Amino acid sequence: MSSPNSTASTSNSVFTEMSANIPSDIISDIFTRLPVKSLTRFKILSKSMFALLGNPEFVKQHLKRATVKNPNLILKLDSKFFYVEDDEWSKARRLPMPFSLCLEKVEISGSCNGMLCISDQQCNQDIFLLNPSTGVFKHLPFSGFDIAIVENSFTTLGFGYHQTADDYKVIRCVYIYDKPFIDIDSYDCEARVYSLKADEWKDIGVIPYHLGYKAAIWLGNDFLIWKATSGLGRTGRYLIVSYDMNKEEFKEIPQPLVNYHDAIHMEVSVFDGLVSTFYLSKYDEAYIWSMREYGVKDSWELRFVIKLPERVEGYNYIFLKPLTVLKNGEILIEAGEKTRILHDPKKGTYRIINPISGAPRRFLVTPIVASLVSPIDYHQG
Repeated sequence: MSSPNSTASTSNSVFTEMSANIPSDIISDIFTRLPVKSLTRFKILSKSMFALLGNPEFVKQHLKRATVKNPNLILKLDSKFFYVEDDEWSKARRLPMPFSLCLEKVEISGSCNGMLCISDQQCNQDIFLLNPSTGVFKHLPFSGFDIAIVENSFTTLGFGYHQTADDYKVIRCVYIYDKPFIDIDSYDCEARVYSLKADEWKDIGVIPYHLGYKAAIWLGNDFLIWKATSGLGRTGRYLIVSYDMNKEEFKEIPQPLVNYHDAIHMEVSVFDGLVSTFYLSKYDEAYIWSMREYGVKDSWELRFVIKLPERVEGYNYIFLKPLTVLKNGEILIEAGEKTRILHDPKKGTYRIINPISGAPRRFLVTPIVASLVSPIDYHQG
């Protein structure tokens, strides 16, 4: 039986021989097609392999290929995380969270290019960026807000890739209310943006909107979007608000002209790469609208009408959440913590995803691409 050292030595010799006979650009192209799990093991073969797999251009090319595949899944139950890494979604593994003890309530506050932003949305003093495919994470520096975080306060986050600057940004917004959450009349707010390249926070002033408690969603370019309101209480109305990372400003996005008298809930999302809204009705239907051209009001289009079959039980319609469109056209839907459904809009069929081995009976899902993007020393890339 060969020892691990002899196996590594043999693999290293094979790679050296291969690299001597095959052009480097072809080797790079081949490796961009391999899964992260394999590439992580290859890093120890040689210095040249380590350099290749850490090269920023290689990481970007690998990410580009990974985005055309079905996503991996992050399963969350309380402060426990599980990772499902293949298209079959058949087996989960427990995801180590070495920093979870720093957080009172562990929350996913954004997902972008294979990295998760993880925080405690009750206080948000500690924020982490984690690549679950590689296990690499970074604890962000303290954001240093001027206003004190008190009992009558609320924070929200956004995390995305600033494409123009080739940088990753975290937006943190804090609201301080004049009264407890019942019967609020006014509030003060402050917002800061973190740059992974600079590894520092920057004050971006007051926000003219009240952003929702859910974390922002990255649109896939230089924008983050939130569900927001223009005021508080009965005088407030729901808005779609974007943050432009180039101009460092917030702006309202026009909504589709809909008139659903039976609508009981509206959410904002990025669906199939487009700014989207979905409206839930008391008849267990979801209407998904997408903005074909960003910022253009007339480009809103009703994409899907989803009505769950009667056999789907054990869920509350308020938790019905379309997550992503798969490469075969099926829509992955979360119907509460216990049920995941695949809907084929062309055939009008539904199928419940079988229980995932190694996963808890109930959990919430975050789709994520498998990537080599690292939050460590990104500013040196």
